[in-house]
Amino acid sequence: MTLRRYALVICLFPSLPVSDALAQGRYVSENFEVSAPDSELAKRFGIAAEKFRVEKANEWLGREMPRWSKRCPLVVEITIGRTGGATTFTFGRNGGVLSQEMKIFGDVPQLLNSVLPHEVTHTVLAHHFKQAVPRWADEGGSVLSENAKERRDHDIKCREFLNAGRAIVLRQLLPMKEYPRDMIVLYAQGYSVCSYLIDLGGGGLKGRTKFLDFLGDGMEGGGRGWEKAVRSHYGFNGIDDLEARWIDSLRKPRAVATSVGGGGRRPNANPTGATLASGTETRSSALPGMPALEPPVVARGALPYYDERTPRSYKATQPPPGTPDAPPLLLPPVLPR
Repeated sequence: MTLRRYALVICLFPSLPVSDALAQGRYVSENFEVSAPDSELAKRFGIAAEKFRVEKANEWLGREMPRWSKRCPLVVEITIGRTGGATTFTFGRNGGVLSQEMKIFGDVPQLLNSVLPHEVTHTVLAHHFKQAVPRWADEGGSVLSENAKERRDHDIKCREFLNAGRAIVLRQLLPMKEYPRDMIVLYAQGYSVCSYLIDLGGGGLKGRTKFLDFLGDGMEGGGRGWEKAVRSHYGFNGIDDLEARWIDSLRKPRAVATSVGGGGRRPNANPTGATLASGTETRSSALPGMPALEPPVVARGALPYYDERTPRSYKATQPPPGTPDAPPLLLPPVLPR
């Protein structure tokens, strides 16, 4: 799976220097300034980045983005055994992207098939909203640009998290501005919810346009418009109704085509439990083999919420959501049928 983080900063800062090892090959396109191990690779990734920029903008917006006023630095590092990407945005006080930087690392096929289109999708969403996008939607929407195996892996993991009681309740997930400690859940669940709402809205450009309008209304008032947005755009009786219907849609395994080759990726599990600082977004190495068939979500039982601060323990009560000591509320584990 993929993982990225970005800092919401107000003032413009100088671009980070590119290491000498990566500066051997350069290619300048209309919107990107690419650094790679050699000039051939730099040109290949520059052409691909421009292609994805057009493709993803048309998929999400129905039109191309205007030329950026400043080229986006794109650093390409070829690595074996680890794959990922990082994109950093600088937003202005009154909105708008002032600058953006991108770095990707991994083997060439995986970078071109998943990582680069994922990162480029972030730029499309940032351009559209001119501000930081809710974490679940930014990551979930960008996973839609990854290859079939990556999407399948996310779908499987979301079902596993729901059945294990690790999924975050939507009242907490929708307005979430920072990554939770269990970040892999946000990626898988964000992808699943994005896919569900886009399909519900008609799929394709129609479904994505409706989804973007929903996000825009939900982000109003500092992220306090989600209840109204859920009702007005999709006709649910509130966020809880959306949650119930989304989970119900997952009770049957989703048929997702898989592609040949290309390893899966997952976010850093952050084993130290330390709070992750804002800044450069990273993605990490390959997942082990996934189940041949994703498990359906079974009926949930009425168990206490999981408290992520005390691993594998459950509490009947916890601080009210939004208070400093309150962890993200997680959907309770399901019970066997």
